[in-house]
Amino acid sequence: MAEAVARQIRHQLLSDDLRRREEEHGHFSDEELAEARAKIFGDDGSVKGPGAA
Repeated sequence: MAEAVARQIRHQLLSDDLRRREEEHGHFSDEELAEARAKIFGDDGSVKGPGAA
């Protein structure tokens, strides 16, 4: 249960950061989104990194 709450808080904080970035610099380009997806999901579509759970 605590992990689910922590995950939700991380998602909310990330969402807030992304929204602020877009307000300051405009929408993400297709290239930026593709790069982010590759870093997060890799080529095989699986979630990478410590926040993957």
